[in-house]
Amino acid sequence: KQEKAKPYTTKSGLTGSVARAWSENNPKTHKCASDGKAIVFAFKNGAGDYVSWDLSGPKGVDGEVPEELIQRVLSTVRLTKTAPKKMD
Repeated sequence: KQEKAKPYTTKSGLTGSVARAWSENNPKTHKCASDGKAIVFAFKNGAGDYVSWDLSGPKGVDGEVPEELIQRVLSTVRLTKTAPKKMD
């Protein structure tokens, strides 16, 4: 399932869109099987390129990343003064 992307602004003033998706009722065929969830914050960097911050993980299990923590981390996303080095 998914929800429609919504406008989002971080504490630093970075604007973009947030979208969420999740799975439900996945077959529990082994002890590591679970439903899942994902959140993506898409925005433009200083060069005008579209980039994103993403988090995905299990849903409905012990150790699931709580929504409050996801929101706290998401709110701190910001642009850096210098571009990160490209990975080979």
